[in-house]
Amino acid sequence: MAGTTAALILATQQFDEHPAYADPDIDVFLFVESAARFAAMRSHAHKAVLLLSAMRHTAARLEAEGRTVHRVALDEGLGFAAGLERLLDEHGIERLAWMSATDRGVDDRMLRLCGARGMRTRRYDDALFLTSAADADAWFAEHPRTPMEDFYRWQRRRTGILMDGTKPAGGRWNFDADNRKPLPRGGLDIPPLEEPVRDEITSATIADVARLLPDLPGDPGEFWLPVTPQDARRHLERFVAERLERFGPYEDAMDADEPFLFHSVLTPMLNIGLLTVDEVLSAVTGAHDIPTASLEGFVRQVIGWREYMRGMYRVHPELEHANALNLSRPLEEWWYTGRGVPADLPIPVRTVLERVHRWGYAHHIERLMVLGNWFLLEGYSPRAVYRWFLALFVDAYEWVMVPNVMGMSQYADGGLVGTKPYVSGGAYLQKMGSWWPSAQAARDSEFTSAYWRFLEINEPVLEGNPRLSLPLAQMRRRRDERADGR
Repeated sequence: MAGTTAALILATQQFDEHPAYADPDIDVFLFVESAARFAAMRSHAHKAVLLLSAMRHTAARLEAEGRTVHRVALDEGLGFAAGLERLLDEHGIERLAWMSATDRGVDDRMLRLCGARGMRTRRYDDALFLTSAADADAWFAEHPRTPMEDFYRWQRRRTGILMDGTKPAGGRWNFDADNRKPLPRGGLDIPPLEEPVRDEITSATIADVARLLPDLPGDPGEFWLPVTPQDARRHLERFVAERLERFGPYEDAMDADEPFLFHSVLTPMLNIGLLTVDEVLSAVTGAHDIPTASLEGFVRQVIGWREYMRGMYRVHPELEHANALNLSRPLEEWWYTGRGVPADLPIPVRTVLERVHRWGYAHHIERLMVLGNWFLLEGYSPRAVYRWFLALFVDAYEWVMVPNVMGMSQYADGGLVGTKPYVSGGAYLQKMGSWWPSAQAARDSEFTSAYWRFLEINEPVLEGNPRLSLPLAQMRRRRDERADGR
């Protein structure tokens, strides 16, 4: 096989139409299953199953088409670099192609590895996003501290999505004011997610993860996600048909008994290429009789927030080690294992933590205002919090977790991504989720006590933030009342 040109298919790039598949120069396709990577990250078992099963399905499809596939299997126990080098040696690979990775450093490591071997390389453009890396970099270079809303409007204008000529559809750019409702008393009929039927590949993958990676959080036997483009599209179609209509009004709602509500749960598939941004946008904008508030709220997440996070990650590498509030508390082991969780952990945190261990998932407002809020109030190290989110969530990768956790959630950047710390006491959580038996119980909860402590401890850093003037004034009155014995 001297002179062979290979394409490496990375785990997060399981596209139905990867550019390598149409490249006439490609002779073979390479896949590396790295047990060491999952173990080192302490990844949720469902994330391991998702990535491995998706890769195996892609490899099987290529083989069924008559393509040549070589892979490093999970049970070989090799790290990614060692596995790739074995494939290159065994199969006489002289030229290597791959799709540019979103996470920082991957491409550089690949180039160093190939350079040390004197190999020629080829890189395809990253296809995980609507906006090219070059276009995003150019926009952020011109708008270094511009909020997401401006980026989102630029996206709408340049793509024409939800636009009536030069004006936004429905006459407004932003329907957030319509999309902050708690579930009504008595609840709503919540359509269940459909779990795909497991085939032999997924069943074997679950068994392999259980056997070879027994210490990962979560139970691989409860795996629940689509692993092929076809099943991912069916999942998307069901979301559009059953939940998109009510997504907007209730996107910030919470319920102790409902982990998914009207959320799409598309990011586990979107972030590894089982779905493309174009497919998702085509499906939602082509739907009939969807309220503009729901449609705009969803589109904002896809072409606004998701792409903005990727842009901030690219242009602000310093975010990964930011710590504006100098927080240093280490995470206890029970955050990873789910064993020995303190009995006095507030109800919302305990409930969402349990569902994260079960599903490897919680929707965005639970991540921000339950888990992220509590981590910040309790003074946990933002870097430790970031590593936990990266490990425990099935849709979490460095490019999205760094700006979301270090910026938006933990305010470690001092206000670059989000303009204020996203903290609250029990009142907000009770309003949006009815976690406690009563509003008074929420006000008397440890969540509320932690909120006031946080504001008092961090007052010197936060007092110049205009968005915090009212809560800081309230905190000072409470402090003065305590000092006066009132």
